[in-house]
Amino acid sequence: MGSQGSWLPYRVAAGNWQMEQDFWLLQRLRHVPKPYLRFYGWDRLTLSLGRHQVWDPPPGIPVVRRPTGGRAVLHQAAEEGAELTYSLVLPLSYLQARLPRLQRACVYDFCCRFWVQGLAALGVEVDPPVSAPSRTDGQNRPTPNPGYRNKISCFASRTRADLSWRGKKLMGNAQLWQPWGILQQGSLLLRPNLALWEQYLPGSQVIGIYDICPTAPGIPALIEHFLQAAQECFEVEWQEEAWPALLA
Repeated sequence: MGSQGSWLPYRVAAGNWQMEQDFWLLQRLRHVPKPYLRFYGWDRLTLSLGRHQVWDPPPGIPVVRRPTGGRAVLHQAAEEGAELTYSLVLPLSYLQARLPRLQRACVYDFCCRFWVQGLAALGVEVDPPVSAPSRTDGQNRPTPNPGYRNKISCFASRTRADLSWRGKKLMGNAQLWQPWGILQQGSLLLRPNLALWEQYLPGSQVIGIYDICPTAPGIPALIEHFLQAAQECFEVEWQEEAWPALLA
């Protein structure tokens, strides 16, 4: 293996705590520049909003703001086994050594590759990626298409950053870039409650792994499965790292 990386054990906690830990890992790259990967669950039904999303969510449900971009995502309580959320943190030097150009589309493709490979091993062939946007902003970054910008739900449309199956969305991903590295967050749907999605984020086109492949393993085995895929795709030997005492 070419690099050493750390993965942190699966944790179920409130949304604010989870977002703080993802941002903490990104900041940690400044002092310990190596890949980090973690999977986690939510302690209750929660809506997460993109970093710059402007929307007044419905009352009666906890809401958190992600450090990454994108649109709103509904997260069911972990006890329902409805999704597997993850964060991937990569040093910029690591990406520069592996990609000829750090274009957003290329980085998303690279970061999602272990999901695509892992899903294929389960018998789930995702749709081809959508074309990268041709327009750019003043900093030469792809700009979302107007249709995406006008959506409230991350799962109501599809971008290059997402994975879908026969037109329905399995996973949404979003990033935060810093001069020293990137944070990518995403949620893989396993068994989404369609009624809840329609109640809180109407118009979402969602499907879960267990809808496609009922024999897929439970969350602990899925984590092992995708860790192995991440090891192969990123050429990283993932070592389990205990949560620091101040964060545990």
